[in-house]
Amino acid sequence: MKSMKRLRRTLFGMMVLLGLMPCLARAEAVEHVVHQVKLRCEGEFRSAARFQRTADTQPGNPVRKMISDICVHEGMEITIARTEYMPETKMDLKGFVKQSAAALGRRAGVTNPMQSTAAVKVSSMPAERMSFSARLNAKPVTVESLYFLKDQTLWTVQIVFETGEERRTQAERILSGVRYQAEP
Repeated sequence: MKSMKRLRRTLFGMMVLLGLMPCLARAEAVEHVVHQVKLRCEGEFRSAARFQRTADTQPGNPVRKMISDICVHEGMEITIARTEYMPETKMDLKGFVKQSAAALGRRAGVTNPMQSTAAVKVSSMPAERMSFSARLNAKPVTVESLYFLKDQTLWTVQIVFETGEERRTQAERILSGVRYQAEP
């Protein structure tokens, strides 16, 4: 349990560095919509936290606004993050994924990191899936993530759990069901 808490803190710190702040969402149906991202899950989400930040006034900060929700679902933490970048920021989906994987692998207590990425689609938009597994303070952990871009906004859905085939299958099911829902 301590290693999961450390992993959460590690992921939070990594997301801050990358411009992604985790937040929590509350939903009670099989389809959950958070920040225009629709997730299909069996059962309910339980809210854990919510974070929102607007851009710093410092020159050179590429982030205009970040909103994230963290949900707890059957022993997994699901983070849905929306990060809006300044208009002049070059958006590179593969670069975001590469930075995220590198940051996870460099964290204290992480050993034997392994990662893989794959090009996928979310609502007909190009997206990237990343699977990351490692030992965190001797416990096996997995991070399954989905990244996609809409204009100057990076959307991230990230699921963190102690490694196990049942949870991995459930995470796969959740991520394969992610859809973008345009604002009305």
